[in-house]
Amino acid sequence: MDDAIRHGIEARKDWSAYYTVAQGFDTTYHNRPDCVDGSRIEDEDLRAGTDDRPLCDKCRNSQRAAT
Repeated sequence: MDDAIRHGIEARKDWSAYYTVAQGFDTTYHNRPDCVDGSRIEDEDLRAGTDDRPLCDKCRNSQRAAT
């Protein structure tokens, strides 16, 4: 498996940020492995990083609640 593409919940736990490359789906990035929207990303479309996208609202709101 290519190191740039890791799949599943393990990747979401290891990465500080992730997003999808699927067209027309999600234009944000996620930084929580338990994000409801982020967990819907298909494994083959999952990528590490932010891709210069805004943080998703659910991840942002979870950060606020934790502080």
